[in-house]
Amino acid sequence: MRSVEFGLQAGNDRGPILARSAAEVDAAFARLLAAAPLLHNPTVFIRERPRIGPAGIPDHGLKLDLRPSCGVGAMSYFGDPADGCPGPWVTRAVGPVPPGVVLYRDIDSASRYPADAAVPLAHIRRALNEFCAGGGRRPATVAWQQATTW
Repeated sequence: MRSVEFGLQAGNDRGPILARSAAEVDAAFARLLAAAPLLHNPTVFIRERPRIGPAGIPDHGLKLDLRPSCGVGAMSYFGDPADGCPGPWVTRAVGPVPPGVVLYRDIDSASRYPADAAVPLAHIRRALNEFCAGGGRRPATVAWQQATTW
């Protein structure tokens, strides 16, 4: 597995978190769930993948918002040109979404994910492992819908 960086800025925990195995990815996810309050959306990317521009922005990534108390979260993805549509994408619920759950695509600006972007936390954990094992490709273990912004 490649080196996976989890960005974390929370009231009681500051990243980054580096993971190189499935067990470390699971531990990083547990750390994200325990961090509160989140100051910014956690981001995930593969360190060995290419960077764009002088600022060295990753050419791919996942962005998360998690609601452990409700058992759900949402993810945004960009960067997989191999499938012909690099994104952006957001998760899509395949079952009922708990009423009243608000998930933020961007915590700073209070930009919300669509209401149907909430997926169970167990699905997010599996998708994170797939993202990491697949070198940053969009995980197929969750459903996705095209989005207008990352």
